[in-house]
Amino acid sequence: MNDYVIGSAAVLTAGPSASIAPATVHAQTDPVLAASVRAGLIDFESGTGGELSQIVAFAAGWNGRQVADEFIAPLVRLRECTLADVVLALAQATETRELHIFARWLPDDRLAAAGAAHGVTLIAHPLEAIRRAALISGQSYRRWPSPLRAA
Repeated sequence: MNDYVIGSAAVLTAGPSASIAPATVHAQTDPVLAASVRAGLIDFESGTGGELSQIVAFAAGWNGRQVADEFIAPLVRLRECTLADVVLALAQATETRELHIFARWLPDDRLAAAGAAHGVTLIAHPLEAIRRAALISGQSYRRWPSPLRAA
């Protein structure tokens, strides 16, 4: 299991019916990478940062109560937030200076600058760096197959 990033998470949905749902994530990746990730974002769906509609924010080794109290609650108090707000809230909650982003897109200059202004470095990884992932949220269980597998 040393090639898995496992932690509590939140599934954030953007738009008029925005929501935050607590979850647990298990993401299989390279053992060296798995050992270095303390917090991050996963975008399983979007092809570009401009298409962003749902992301998973996770804290490795955390439990649900920590994510709810230290990450979700501050975001709810904001009532409306940008991706930069999410990144900074997660970095602050987890007390990390490196936030990993697993996606098919790269952070844009504004997002990187917002992180840098607060001492947070964004480390981008292709979504394919996650060989398998399972996301458990509420009563539903969703498993994403390898991104390289044919439909």
